[in-house]
Amino acid sequence: MNETEYQRVDARFRRVFDGYAALLSEGSRAHVRHFVEVAEIEMACESFVLSLLEEGIRLSVDVKRELLDLALDLQLDRESVFRSDFWQFANDSFHNAG
Repeated sequence: MNETEYQRVDARFRRVFDGYAALLSEGSRAHVRHFVEVAEIEMACESFVLSLLEEGIRLSVDVKRELLDLALDLQLDRESVFRSDFWQFANDSFHNAG
């Protein structure tokens, strides 16, 4: 992914994060913000999705789709940091949640 594409993905991620950050615990918010601040959007996205799932935050179908699209764009289906089965877990959780 070139720099322009990465900036677009970063902006998309920040929009979703900004919309849901207030619903997360302070610890989760701080963890995601740290990775945003150090330009590790892959880690920020993975941490954000895991926090949303762990904390049981309800998401619209559109937001779930956007988060999965972002994860794919960031290649989190191939390599993740916090959970080795991140892609399978997130995909299954978003598709099986009510």
